[in-house]
Amino acid sequence: MIDIVIPVYNTPIEDLKRCFDSVLKQTYKDYKVYIVDDGSKEDVKKFIDIYCKDKPNFKVKHIVNGGVSNARNIGINLSKDEYITFVDSDDTIEKNFLKEAIKILEEKELDVIIGGYNEIKDNKIIRIRKSLPGVHIYEDDKVQLFFIKLLSGRVGNLNKEIGYTPTGRIYTRVFRRKSIGSLRFNEDISISEDTLFMIDYTMKNPKIGVVDKIWYNYYKNNYSITSKSKTELQGKVREFKKEIKKRLDEETRPIVKLAYNKRIEKINRFFEK
Repeated sequence: MIDIVIPVYNTPIEDLKRCFDSVLKQTYKDYKVYIVDDGSKEDVKKFIDIYCKDKPNFKVKHIVNGGVSNARNIGINLSKDEYITFVDSDDTIEKNFLKEAIKILEEKELDVIIGGYNEIKDNKIIRIRKSLPGVHIYEDDKVQLFFIKLLSGRVGNLNKEIGYTPTGRIYTRVFRRKSIGSLRFNEDISISEDTLFMIDYTMKNPKIGVVDKIWYNYYKNNYSITSKSKTELQGKVREFKKEIKKRLDEETRPIVKLAYNKRIEKINRFFEK
């Protein structure tokens, strides 16, 4: 009933095993895993093939390196089931993630459900990001309130329930597959591509649920793109800023234009620090 897309590129084998093992521990068993190996080195490829050999619901596709967006798009194209979720290959999911998320999706008739996560460094939880207690639904005119948090990173009196929920990430959430439709990740952007995907997805006016459950464990490590130096990231961040400015120029709603400007201010602060 649910497809799990995991892009892999040279993830350390110990971390990769930790990720795959967390999927096996799921209390909900009606799933398929699509592992898209994005041109990893031979020892990583070999590990993936051996790990998945006796697991019929783990599907592996080895491709020439094309970036995480391309790998996720291939995963979406392979996906056929009713629901879909994304997991980064160095992270883990809590054992009740799929069961709880699908239950809420079906009960509330949502297009997507978004939970919280633990941020982990050196095997210690250093931060917890989640909403205020309850299930908070954003549909029709209220979707704009979610959109504003997604763009600006800020909450106000009208959308404060979102709290610290990661609105611009691609993990911690389960989508109804048909609500994604033909939408795909922008393969020309190599940082914050998940934010752009969520912006485009939200523009489709889905019925969004935000819940205070912790479903995901995000591991901070020294090999991910977000751990690179500011100098290394500048060019990639400028690509993202250029795309945001393009969308700002095309936007007509004053409150959304303001949110786009807040996002640009946030990017500028990155270069000023």
